[in-house]
Parts: sequence; structure tokens; C-alpha cells
Amino acid sequence: MKTLFEEDLIDAGYDLPTSGLCYNLDPEDSKALISEGEWLLAEDELVAKEGEEQQYLYMIVSGSVELTKKDEKGKQQTIANLGTGETFGEVAFLRGHIASATSETRGLCILWRMNHDQLLEFIGSHGSIAGQLCLNLAGLLADRLLKENTIVSRVKMDLEDAISSLRIASEEDSLKTTALKELQGKVDTLNHATRARKDKQNKRSQFNAISMSSVAVALLAVLGMIGLYNSYDHSAPEKVAFLSEELENMQKNEVFYLDLKKRLESENEELVIENSNFKIHQDSLFKELQNTKEELSQSEYEYDSLMAKLMETEDELAALISLEKEAQNEDVFVNANPSDLYVPLIPQEFIDEIKDWTLQYSTLAFPCEVKVIDEPVILSDLELSANVSVQVGEKIVVTRFHPVSEEYVVARQGNSDTFMASVHLNNTDVMEVLAEKYIEHMKIMGKDVTNPFLVKRFSQIDQNFSEEK
Repeated sequence: MKTLFEEDLIDAGYDLPTSGLCYNLDPEDSKALISEGEWLLAEDELVAKEGEEQQYLYMIVSGSVELTKKDEKGKQQTIANLGTGETFGEVAFLRGHIASATSETRGLCILWRMNHDQLLEFIGSHGSIAGQLCLNLAGLLADRLLKENTIVSRVKMDLEDAISSLRIASEEDSLKTTALKELQGKVDTLNHATRARKDKQNKRSQFNAISMSSVAVALLAVLGMIGLYNSYDHSAPEKVAFLSEELENMQKNEVFYLDLKKRLESENEELVIENSNFKIHQDSLFKELQNTKEELSQSEYEYDSLMAKLMETEDELAALISLEKEAQNEDVFVNANPSDLYVPLIPQEFIDEIKDWTLQYSTLAFPCEVKVIDEPVILSDLELSANVSVQVGEKIVVTRFHPVSEEYVVARQGNSDTFMASVHLNNTDVMEVLAEKYIEHMKIMGKDVTNPFLVKRFSQIDQNFSEEK
């Protein structure tokens, strides 16, 4: 037999039948069952021999298989011809691993098979369909047993009829024997009478009418005896003994199959109970998994909150450091170019419009590339084991507003999420960049909105003086 590749057979349109062993299985379960077995191509080949080792359960995918068994005289007798979708080898597969019959393919045949250990391993890893597989296997054996019982019952009736006929024939032979003995007695009497008559007429040269009649009757009696002897069936007792032995053997087989059916039903009940216990254990594990996921989700939320607080603390610390530097360099404004000290004066209403727009059209707003303005930004990985510093004037990418505080945004380095940080709005030009996207989108929507970042400016120094007054 030649081993075939599953991919080639599937491409050719072959698949396991949906009846028999695969009855009531989902497509995914059938696919999993297919992958555990193997495909074979055979043409007029011996698959298993009666009395020899056989550890496989076979299913006919295409073609036919003939099952034969030796009779009492050692001759092979055909017991079944199986076609597509039928299985064989169940008895040897379940007990003993010894083939109970000889199986041969007829013509070109495609078989699928799985050994005992593979099926046990498959049932262990697919507990949800273990009960169905066992029920299907028990059903196959029950059908086979029903057919065997039907055949045994039919043969039993035929044997009983044959034995009855032989007994009647035997009784008739006894009657024939009695009649033969009576006829023999009559012939002896006739012969004695003939010899007496011959003694009286021993001198006559010719027979008279009575002598001729006597001779004729004697000849007819002899012929009748010969006919009766030839009609007697001398082999009838031997046939009766042989048929009785055959009937006894079939009765033993019927007892064996009934016992096998009871054992299979008992094993199936145990498997159903084990499957039920497995489902209960599986449900318990699923609940534990759900609880673990919820705890993990809560831990992640707490971790995000702590990270946000940490980033906020870092920003506050950076702001304090910045104020300290400003206090140490009060002459910066004196030496600076006045034009560099002008910043936009933006109404809060416009800022709120931009934030509301980003919430509604986040995919249009983010990500966006912005510039670091006042202080360097420190980007860190999730474990806080590595940092990347982005200097003032360099670019970072903002992905969204911070979920805890709208005064901060979440930023990363380029297209990678490896290094990230929470950055204060005032440390970037993110609002100016979002304003440009907002104005462009409003134009597309047919609305004319003025960008205050471009038209309203004032002196930071003047503002400081005005606030002091």
C-alpha cells in the first residue's frame, strides 16, 4: 500500500464521509480527525489477515473491500463486501489487536486509517467530541452485530429446518429398513416354496405357470431391495452431526457478540461520565481564566494611572527646573530679539473647538508631528529601563490627548511605540498644528473659520507687565 498526502487528496476533492465514524461531527472536528490519521492507496491488496496482528481502524473513502473468514474445513468464505463510508477492523482495534477476518481491497481503493494509540490521544485532546466518537463506534459495532445476528438467526433457522428434514429422512429410512426386512422375509418364504415345488417336479424339463410367476415375484423383490438400498442416504447421520456443530458454533458467536455489545455500552457510559466531568472542569478553568483576565485588566488600569501620575510628576519637576533656570538667567529677555518674544493670543473657545474636533475626528487629527518648545522631552520604554532625550527644536509625534488630563498629550519617537512620554501642551506647538488641520477640514466642510494663531499676537513681556498692574 502507498501512503498519500492529505493536501493532494483534498485538492482532488476527497474527504472523509459524514456518516459512520464521522456522524454528527463539526467540520473543524472532522478536519482535526483527518490530520491525526493517514491516507493509503491500494489496488487488489491484502490489508489484514485473519489471526495476525492488526492495530488499525480503517474507513473506506473510495472503492470496496472484501471480508473473508475460514470455515471449519479451512476454506475462505466471504462474509461481507464493504463500500464507501463503511469501516472495518473495529473488533481487533478495541480488543486483542488480532484480526478476526481477512480484508482485501477490490480494484483501486483509497483508505483512511488510525491506530489505537492515536485515537486515544485524539480523544484526550478533543474531549468535547470524545463521547460522539465513542457513540459512533458503538453504533457501527451495533449495526455489524445486528447484521451478524440476522445472518446467524437465518442460518440457525435453515439448520433447524435441515436437521428436521434429516430426522424425517432418517425416520423414513428406518421405515424403509423395516419394509425391506419384511420384503426379505417374503422373498425367503417364496424361495422356500419354490425349492419345495422344484423337489416335487425335479424331473420336469419345463416350468409351469406357477413357477414362472414365482420367479417373476422373486426378481421383482430383489429389484425392490436393490432400489431401497440405493435410495437410502448413508451420509445423513454425518450431515446431521456437522450441521449441529455449525449451529453450536454460531450460537457461541452470538453469545460473544452480545457480550461485546454489553462491554461497549458499559465503556461508552464511562466515557460519557468522564466527558461530563471534563466539561465541568473545563467550565471551572474558564471561570478562573475570566477572573484572572479581570484582575489583569484592573492591574493594567492601575499601572496606567501610576504611569500618568509619574509622568505628571516628571513634568512638574521639569517645570520647576525650568523656573529655576529662568530665575538664574533673568537677563534673557534683555538680550533677546523682541520679535521672538511674541506668542499667539488664542481664545479659549477656539482651543475647546479644536479639542472637541479631535475627539470626533481623531483619525484626521492624529498622529501629528510637533516641535519641542521650552524643555527637552525624555521618552522612556514601558519598563523605564531606557530613555531617549528629544531636545528643544526637535520633532516628536503626538498620538492622542492624555486620557487622564487634557493638559497633556501622549508622544512617541517617530513611528515606533517603544519610547513614549506624556508632554504638556505648552511644551509643544501641537495646538497650532491641530488648528491648521481643523481649519483645513472646516474649509472642506464649507465653513470659513479664522485661525487666530496667524492673526492675533502680543508681547509676552507686555502681558507680564499688564498682569502685574
